[in-house]
Amino acid sequence: MAGREQMQEPQWSARDEALWTTAELALLHRQGQLGQRRPVSVPFAMQHAGDERPHASGHFRLLSFEARGDGSYQSNSSFLVATGRGAIPAMVGYGAAAALVNSSRRRRAAALATPQWMVIEAGTLTVTNHGFYLHTPSSILAWGWTSIQMATLVGPGKLQLMGTSTHGGVNWILESDWAELVFFFWATARCPQHEQLLSRLWLPEEWVMRASAHTLGRIDSRNHYAFLELSRGLGIGAV
Repeated sequence: MAGREQMQEPQWSARDEALWTTAELALLHRQGQLGQRRPVSVPFAMQHAGDERPHASGHFRLLSFEARGDGSYQSNSSFLVATGRGAIPAMVGYGAAAALVNSSRRRRAAALATPQWMVIEAGTLTVTNHGFYLHTPSSILAWGWTSIQMATLVGPGKLQLMGTSTHGGVNWILESDWAELVFFFWATARCPQHEQLLSRLWLPEEWVMRASAHTLGRIDSRNHYAFLELSRGLGIGAV
């Protein structure tokens, strides 16, 4: 019987752990006790404020809505001169082949000119109480909450961001297990009436149910009592 119950237990993933930590940090933030949380270790200096502390770190992918081309293409304009009995059929056949090639190039150019979501960066995301950092093999990009004008969760671990960089406006999707934490901190600081913040969409209902089931009978720090404390503190309700 015990073995059967163990098989039925929902699998607890790294993303589940990230959402649990997100819930803990959100509760501490609302209680004004975020400063009591031990910061995570990072290999770079904080840039936003003297009291800035890194609270989470993990992998990210960054997507930008842009086109890979401008719609132009090089036409096949070479000319074939054929002589002899088969000259006319050969030239007609070559012309048809050239037209087919040009048509293919034109369609490909048009497709490349159509904006789409493309991965432009990947690396390590660090979330702090004042913003976030994108640490890539070639740079460290620092973003404060004031640089983000709009943020919307568009899927699990996917946050669409619109803001202003040193090179102009950006329209990004940030993919990370910590996307919900970025959203919570930003919305709390900049947009407290955000519908997704008020409806607690940043903490998915299916995760709440899985966390409740996962913590039943546990005696470590992820026990059901700890889950109930988070539930009451955040108003998400116990399952």
